[in-house]
Amino acid sequence: MDSTASSSIVFIVSQPRAGSTLLQTMLGGHRQVCAPGETWLMLPLVHALSGARRRVQTPYDTLLGDDALGEFVQTHLPRGWSDMQREMGLAARRLYDTARQQENASVIIDKTPRYYWIIEDLLALIPDCKVIILLRNPLAVLSSIIRTWTKPTRVGFLKDYRADLLEAPTRLAAAMSFDDPRITSIRYEDLVSDPESRLIQLQQWIGVSPQEGLSRYRADSSRTYGDPTGIHQSNTAQSDSLERYLNDASSDASLWRLLDDYRITLGPDLMARLGYDSERLGQQLSNVRPSGTRIAPSLPLQVSPRPSEPKRSLIRLRRMAADRISRRKAA
Repeated sequence: MDSTASSSIVFIVSQPRAGSTLLQTMLGGHRQVCAPGETWLMLPLVHALSGARRRVQTPYDTLLGDDALGEFVQTHLPRGWSDMQREMGLAARRLYDTARQQENASVIIDKTPRYYWIIEDLLALIPDCKVIILLRNPLAVLSSIIRTWTKPTRVGFLKDYRADLLEAPTRLAAAMSFDDPRITSIRYEDLVSDPESRLIQLQQWIGVSPQEGLSRYRADSSRTYGDPTGIHQSNTAQSDSLERYLNDASSDASLWRLLDDYRITLGPDLMARLGYDSERLGQQLSNVRPSGTRIAPSLPLQVSPRPSEPKRSLIRLRRMAADRISRRKAA
């Protein structure tokens, strides 16, 4: 966990339900750290640059919006998109610095798991930021999503979490392959098993004076986003959370089938890149397999997205914008 110069802005990125609230809360106990919870600040800023390409849903037509913004940027900013990106990054930095200074802190830690969509953008817009990638056994993540957020009573009940389950692991693994000194990673299992030494390493990496005792924390009950349950049940990391998904699967055929399907869907290579042994996890599941798993609904059935029906009134506008872009390129 080598470090470059210290940074005043640190991001924690992960799959949702991977323990990011726990990690941020622990680090937030440091006297030099401001930990505001999940801000989601960078997502709208980044998506404002290319909403249509990123398939962002908005009340306006993103294709037309991208076209109009591009025309402004290319025509009126001396260095085009470089100026736009720099100013967006400076705007974000000013907001983070204001929050950090309000707390008399030297570092602010933004814990927004779904920044997995924009890790490269974070590094580009705020070049001296740092990114902590928090990993957790994906099977435990899926089990926690089901237990905490869903009611598995209908077909497709996981469709709203399709990206969290299928996009996030790939993007996190790709980011770890950047070999960028601004990125480090930590596994939830290692944090829970040896919190004090892992937290000391992270403190040194983000550039604050190591402070002992952060593994005993005080959860902020006023935060709207983050772990709504486990973080408030104790003031220390709980090792029994590591095997809970197996205990739950042993008496629930539907959950067991979803977990095994998820393991197979991610595949051994991706699982290994994330730091987990797919074959070993499969054996652990086999040891607790309940009856009825053969007829339980499969994962693809539950994560299938809703069929989309584009608004007919927008189709013509999209075609007009696309034609205009083609004509401009031809000229």
